[in-house]
Amino acid sequence: MNPAGLSLRGRLLGVLLGLLLAVLLPLGLYLNARIGSFAQEQASRALAGQLAVVARDQERSGAGGAVSGDGLLLLQYEVFSLALSSGTWGVIVTPRQTLFSDSGTHPRPPAGVVQNVLNIGAGQWNGLQLARAGDAVIGLAVRQEEVGALRGDVLRTYVLGAALASLLAAGIGAALLRVGLAPLRTMARRSAGLTAASLSERLPVPQARDEVQTLALTLNAMLARLEDAFARLEAAEERTRQFAADASHELRTPITSLSAGLELMEKVGDDPAARTRLLLSLRREARRAGRLVGDLLQLNRLEAGEPLRPEQIGLSALLGTLARTAADLAPQMTVRAEIEAAEGWADRARLEDALWNLIRNAVSASPPGSTIVLWSRREGGGVALGVRNPGEIPAELLSRLFDRFVRGPTSGEPPSGEGSGLGLAIVRATALAHGGDVLARNLPGGGVEVGLTLPAFSPRSALPPQAFSPRD
Repeated sequence: MNPAGLSLRGRLLGVLLGLLLAVLLPLGLYLNARIGSFAQEQASRALAGQLAVVARDQERSGAGGAVSGDGLLLLQYEVFSLALSSGTWGVIVTPRQTLFSDSGTHPRPPAGVVQNVLNIGAGQWNGLQLARAGDAVIGLAVRQEEVGALRGDVLRTYVLGAALASLLAAGIGAALLRVGLAPLRTMARRSAGLTAASLSERLPVPQARDEVQTLALTLNAMLARLEDAFARLEAAEERTRQFAADASHELRTPITSLSAGLELMEKVGDDPAARTRLLLSLRREARRAGRLVGDLLQLNRLEAGEPLRPEQIGLSALLGTLARTAADLAPQMTVRAEIEAAEGWADRARLEDALWNLIRNAVSASPPGSTIVLWSRREGGGVALGVRNPGEIPAELLSRLFDRFVRGPTSGEPPSGEGSGLGLAIVRATALAHGGDVLARNLPGGGVEVGLTLPAFSPRSALPPQAFSPRD
């Protein structure tokens, strides 16, 4: 069977049984060898004891020297009787002859072995247990059938025990694996039921600190990333739909104006004054359409989490430059800067765009001769900056002032053409992208203050703070 077709539990159980057999097989071979050696040793000891009794009887009979005549007959009777009763064969070796207990063909102990037994009194050779009896050597053969039978009995018992142990181990192992892998089956069922609409669900995490817990935590982290990816995809699709809806709705007016103006151009003929007025109107509508598209694209990029490039910015120089430029573009206004916080961390280009949108709105909302103040101050551990101008924002408008296409009351003209209604929405998107927020309030003594806040950031850090990563 192909192991790849087995379940994980089947493969683990197979490995467990394989390891068990790898231990039991060498152990069985070792026990078989040891039992055979032990049986051989015990049989040899028993025969040695019997031969020792015969040898002592020989000595007590007074035939401790040369064995011959009646002494040899008596010795032959005792040894061969023992051989017959033990179911084996015996041998008597004298200086003159060698006698066997049966008619079988048996090897005769070599002369050196015989002499060694005569010298030390006992010995073994080729399965024979030998002893000295006078000048003769008597011997009984170890019965190998008994040794083999004992080894067979032990081996059969061991095989039966090993088989029962394997079955028991397989049953216990299967039960333990079933319990141990239950969390995996639960995770598999839960994962199979997950859809794009249910990515907020999480898999159960076991209490045991093991690989299953690690897997559950890893899968939950993956689900969180998938959920975040789907959320971003849905947000991107929503932004795309919003962009298309806003563009189609807001561009309808300038495009209609451009179309009507072109038709009028054909009707006015050669009247220079009329043609000039129409050209100025067409140019204004073209700028309005271009600004609208540009603002929509900029807002879409900010809301999509376009990466920022924060740096340390000298607010005194930045606000001073913006104030002078705004004064040049709107000479009917007085524009100045009030600096309390001299430095901040932000994406310079994005911050300048946001401040220009605040300036345009302030100029548009202020009557000629008004004073517009660009300010910065420390607030809540960070930096707040914005624009202050005369006027008042209606209470019902404050809560939605930074929504798309919401326009406040106007008293003047913006410094560079008609606004798109997206300026303050861009300010809010810029503030949120930096990890800050927007502010808008009517001042107690009169006037309006609109701006944004930026979080604190230490220049000792090599990387910008987490707030500068809008996607996180």
